[in-house]
Amino acid sequence: MLKPFGRYLSLIIFFLLFPVFLYSNTLNLNQQEKLWLQEHSTIKVSNEDDWPPFDFSVGGEAQGFSVDMVRLLAQKIGIKVEFVNGYSWTELLEEFDKGNIDLMHAMTRDAKREAKYIFSKPYMPWKISYFVRSDDLGLLTTKEFSGKKIAAGKGWSTTELLKVMYPEAKIVEYKNSLAMLDALSTSEVDVAIDNVHVFNYLMSENIISNIKHGGYLHLKNKKKNYLHFVAHKDNPELISLFNKAYISLTTKEKLSLQKRWFVHTKLDVIKLDGKENQYNMFNNLLPKINLTKREKEYLKKKKVITMCIDPAWMPYEKFDKYGKHIGMTADFFTVFEKDIGIPIKVVHTNSWSESLKAAKNRKCDIFSLAMETPERKTYMNFTTPYLSIPLVMATRPNVGFFDDFRYIKNKKVGVVKGYAFNELIRKEYPNLQIVDVKNLEEGLNKVVNGELFGFVGTLASIGYMFQTKYVGELKIAGKFDEKWELGIGVRNDDPVLLGIFEKAVQNIPPEVKHKIFSKFITIKYDQHMDYMLIVKILFVGLLIILLFFYHNRKLARINKELQKLQAKLKEQAHRDPMTNLYNRRYFHDIASQIVALAKRERRDISVMMIDIDHFKVVNDTYGHAIGDLVIKRLADLLIQYTRKSDIITRFGGEEFVILLPNTNLDNSYKIALKIKEIVESTEINYDEIDKFFFTISIGIAILSENDSNIENVIKRADEALYRAKENGRNQVYIESID
Repeated sequence: MLKPFGRYLSLIIFFLLFPVFLYSNTLNLNQQEKLWLQEHSTIKVSNEDDWPPFDFSVGGEAQGFSVDMVRLLAQKIGIKVEFVNGYSWTELLEEFDKGNIDLMHAMTRDAKREAKYIFSKPYMPWKISYFVRSDDLGLLTTKEFSGKKIAAGKGWSTTELLKVMYPEAKIVEYKNSLAMLDALSTSEVDVAIDNVHVFNYLMSENIISNIKHGGYLHLKNKKKNYLHFVAHKDNPELISLFNKAYISLTTKEKLSLQKRWFVHTKLDVIKLDGKENQYNMFNNLLPKINLTKREKEYLKKKKVITMCIDPAWMPYEKFDKYGKHIGMTADFFTVFEKDIGIPIKVVHTNSWSESLKAAKNRKCDIFSLAMETPERKTYMNFTTPYLSIPLVMATRPNVGFFDDFRYIKNKKVGVVKGYAFNELIRKEYPNLQIVDVKNLEEGLNKVVNGELFGFVGTLASIGYMFQTKYVGELKIAGKFDEKWELGIGVRNDDPVLLGIFEKAVQNIPPEVKHKIFSKFITIKYDQHMDYMLIVKILFVGLLIILLFFYHNRKLARINKELQKLQAKLKEQAHRDPMTNLYNRRYFHDIASQIVALAKRERRDISVMMIDIDHFKVVNDTYGHAIGDLVIKRLADLLIQYTRKSDIITRFGGEEFVILLPNTNLDNSYKIALKIKEIVESTEINYDEIDKFFFTISIGIAILSENDSNIENVIKRADEALYRAKENGRNQVYIESID
């Protein structure tokens, strides 16, 4: 009887230890590491609650890039992971020091930590950035940090560095990144310090759009430029196992993790019931909703659902100039439409009040985005909210920050007529004189003109308008405690339709929400202002005043010089934010002037059209972040190997145009060959080990006597570029001259 039992026992032990044997062979483990694995089947790993997209938790479930990296490496090693959460960062460090946590997985290095812990090889580049509000035109470089309020993480090692680097600034410590973001967006602080991916994720999740990326901080401690896995000194095998597992990762595995958390999926075109729609292709995330037989029969009979929207409420929704429904809700309802399986037709109205009236008269079956109120309940029912939106007040820049709006006495404040929070604000803040306005733009215009003290709206919609229309004219003076919880409104005489949309709302995964938000809410990268240029302008202005009494005849000439300097300052608005090259609009403005001068003085002008070869393959293979790096690297090379008089332009995507004044075809061909050779020898490193090269194709054309404008020259340069690409790429072609 013992022999069969012994065989079964051997099989059980084999299957239990099989993963260890399998990965041990794959990772080439030494004897100490194998013994360690036999004694440790599970490790406890830190998990912050609030540091997305790297390390956070939702309902106690660990999520994030670093979390997924730990899971993947643990699987390769053959051990289980138990994440420890519910603690702040400083509390997690305390638990780690007590021995209650085996591995910290998102830590930067410094001398103090190296004395206590063992660090793995770096697995993630880590750059600290600073952020300012989009309407802040006066604080653009780290030189202006003195005397400013700077938000930083409580207990972070970088916070201690900031105190040393900027002793004259006021460092305000916050418990997490979201608290810093809120403080910055509502003018509580002037600057916030964090990672660009963290703020980008939090801005999209919390629908905050009035923040821009100011630049990177150059920390003296270079070791802080990477994230590491960290264990105790008495546990070196754990770190060596994670190092070996990380080295074993394929490029595909690394890119898969990066794309999930840092690269947004593009909207692809699909067909629903014969019409084209844009829809996020998350096939693995969006199963069709489970409809009952009654619901399916209802939809089959219904055929079309009518919907009312707010026609002027971006970034959430509006009608564009062609009458098309655009914005966040448009993308959400593309998803809902696919899940439900029948078309959703938008009813055109001119205002939110008209939409409310149409819903009361049963002209629309649903509202795209609305908050439940007692009055609306008389004709609509509402699904679970799918957007939670902070409320803020916009004022003119000279108004101070408010911690509590109850302290504002007898001030006129605008709120859009018919909005749910109109009633809420009236009830909670009787000290404010609420004035109804037609829409967001009318309310903000009244604030700019001094007719209203402030305007109450959502942080995303007001931030969107700050960026597109009211740059520098308004600010956010504070944030309300209340949030606007918005779902789908459904006519209250149709309970079946309500149940269908409730299922559709519940069916949307957080990943899809995040990607839709990210399309409309992203960090804005600021173009640094040339302060030396401003100083020069002020100097010239002062010179004009001094010389006015002595040299009145010279005033006209000096004014012309001043205008030239002001024109240079305006140039900042004509730059491409990614490469700092001129944009297409500026190119056409300046090119027409140069062409007119060249034709008048009979001078040569050449145009180069440049395109990165197989750029789509670069994006598909290495990811869009690496694709952006290639574009920036090429821009730097073009600046380095051309003259200051040449006009270098990012024409769009991976395409560049260079206008070369006083340059004939022979000389421009020599310049193009030199650029091509430099580019093909340039390395692009996309991690610590791997690298690749890229090439470009160039087409050249010259201004002729028959050319009335630059467009003809660009067209011929583009034709030459096409020949270069058609004949194998990585070539320079000159236009055909008959």
